[in-house]
Amino acid sequence: MAVRSAECCIFAEYIIDMKKTVFLISLLAVCLVSCQKQGPAALKGSYSFKTGGSLDVSGRYYEIVDDTVRIDTTVRYIDLGVISIPDTSYTYVTRPDTLSSRDTTIVLSLIPESGQMRIVSSGSEMKLAMNITGGDPVVFDATAKGSEILLSPTRRAVKVRGHRKIDFIVTCDMTVSGRGKRYDNTILFNFDYSGKYVFDGIDGSVSESRVDCIATENE
Repeated sequence: MAVRSAECCIFAEYIIDMKKTVFLISLLAVCLVSCQKQGPAALKGSYSFKTGGSLDVSGRYYEIVDDTVRIDTTVRYIDLGVISIPDTSYTYVTRPDTLSSRDTTIVLSLIPESGQMRIVSSGSEMKLAMNITGGDPVVFDATAKGSEILLSPTRRAVKVRGHRKIDFIVTCDMTVSGRGKRYDNTILFNFDYSGKYVFDGIDGSVSESRVDCIATENE
């Protein structure tokens, strides 16, 4: 009976030690979670990025032709020895005439952009700067919430590609905002574009945008 009692005491002590170990591991895990970087500290750094996507533009399409309103005639004479030969040229003066219009929605592709990105902060102020390869720099005011970053609207020039009779590229003045979330060493952004689009007979505005950006932290 004495042996069995000793065995029971050892087993009880083992159970107590196991409980202490589990408690310490749980406490350590809580400390590790609480010590993870949050806010600007979790987002600051240097990244390489690439952006791409598409925009829906909704508005009116106007079918426009040029009507001739006047023909200016100019006559000059060319001397050939003893005779002069008249040479007549015509200048056509036209004005645009709208034949019809209709509601329309077109899809424009954003010209892909890549380059370097910096997320910096000073006190409560936070900025995201994009140095676009072959393009203009773009700077956003930003705020952080945990592992997420919110980008305040900023105006910028945006190059888009469309297609009618032929492919074309046009630069538009757009307002861009967005939000992103960090996963390991990568921040995935979704950008929201808004603004007017007036080109090639279409007068409209961006009704929906599907623009993503992948930013991978530089080693």
